[in-house]
Amino acid sequence: MNANTPRRRHDDGSVLTLVLVMSVVIAVIVTALAGYVTTSLRYGSVVEERADRLAAADGGLRYAIERVQNSAYAGCLSNLGDAGNGGFTIEFPVAVNDAQVDVTCTKGSSGIADIKAWAIIVTGEGVPGGQWFWKSQGGGGQNKLLGGPVWISDPGRSDLKSPVLVEDGDIWYYRPDCTNPSLTLESNLSFAPSYRGPICVERPWTAVFTAPTVGVLPSNLNPAPTVDPSGCTVFSPGRYTVAPALGSNTYFESGDYYFENVTFDVTFATVTAGWADADRWGDQQFVANAPCDGAVTTDKASGSASGATFYLGGSSKIQINNHGKFEIQRRLQGDSLVSIQAIETTIPGVQLASTLGYNDNVIWTKSGNNSDLAIHGLLWAPLAQLEFGNVTNAANGQLLGGAAVSRIVLQASASASAFIIRVESSPVSFELRIDSIATKGGESTTMTAVVQVDDQGTTAVNSIRVRE
Repeated sequence: MNANTPRRRHDDGSVLTLVLVMSVVIAVIVTALAGYVTTSLRYGSVVEERADRLAAADGGLRYAIERVQNSAYAGCLSNLGDAGNGGFTIEFPVAVNDAQVDVTCTKGSSGIADIKAWAIIVTGEGVPGGQWFWKSQGGGGQNKLLGGPVWISDPGRSDLKSPVLVEDGDIWYYRPDCTNPSLTLESNLSFAPSYRGPICVERPWTAVFTAPTVGVLPSNLNPAPTVDPSGCTVFSPGRYTVAPALGSNTYFESGDYYFENVTFDVTFATVTAGWADADRWGDQQFVANAPCDGAVTTDKASGSASGATFYLGGSSKIQINNHGKFEIQRRLQGDSLVSIQAIETTIPGVQLASTLGYNDNVIWTKSGNNSDLAIHGLLWAPLAQLEFGNVTNAANGQLLGGAAVSRIVLQASASASAFIIRVESSPVSFELRIDSIATKGGESTTMTAVVQVDDQGTTAVNSIRVRE
């Protein structure tokens, strides 16, 4: 062994030591890099999933706002849209970016009546099993128009012998379980636009709608009418237990009327009730009643609130007979614009509950072209029947503020040009809150919008924000 050997061994040891040190350092660096990359990938995945959820929630929100703009907000404005019920679920058709999207709408702070958005509510209350809820006939193939959302507790229980068109609305109906609703619609029923259709709700009508609040009923008994210089018979608000003696031309001043066990029969008479508020509600008078124009002007100038509400107690009902013409303007009662309301609760000495049932007509119109009916506000009689006679030519058969009845008979001839049941633009503006929740990977992102709808139905988005 020479003198250089130990040194070589020392050098070899140093090299080995250096190599080991470098290996450790590289391992640490590689491990750190791997951890960084893993963290970055994990963070990138989190960011990507959050972006997916955000896009999905935005899609759900835009879809809901579009439905509101298309007047498909009826469920939101019923009891289903109350905050205490968790709001109304708007079905979102597809998953977005593999995220589940749940959309709900809730009534905002502005007062809004449950039934304001609905063209007609057919409750089917009291109708025996196997009997129809709604019937149509006459018209020579012409459509009976229902304009706006329609509630029919069971649309399968129908007798449509002539076409019925639901325009700008769906048909909502009740089933205890909507997973398999088992509903068959008649061929005479159609929708415009065609994408409208049936919507199943797992709550009965009593849980969806609330009766309008009854105003303070008048106590002055059977006030006598006056006859003005133009020959118009003028009645004032009061409590009527005998049928008013109508003149050929009659005007009921704006206000509240209570009829107890009275048949309000309009025969060979033209009757106007309440003055039309064009500025506030956009109303106009459809049925001419020239001799009473002065009485209408005087009533309006007196400072009275517009419109009239007829409250019906006991057996009270309205009949439009031969050469009878009846028009009643809508009157604000709480959050609802009401023209006719059947009393549902008896208060001794104050009011009687209506005794009309599913087979009793709360309103009946005679067939032909010489009877006119135009009701601008809500007709609320959920236990009684409504029957339109065979409306012909230019005779008015119009419900312009919606109706709630047990069942309904729709008749009109092929020549009818003024038969319509529809909901008019909302009389007061209202707010809806829309929440769109997108869930993916166990995490959720929520977008919330506050939507304002004015009295002309114009929709505006007041605010949008993202909530985790």
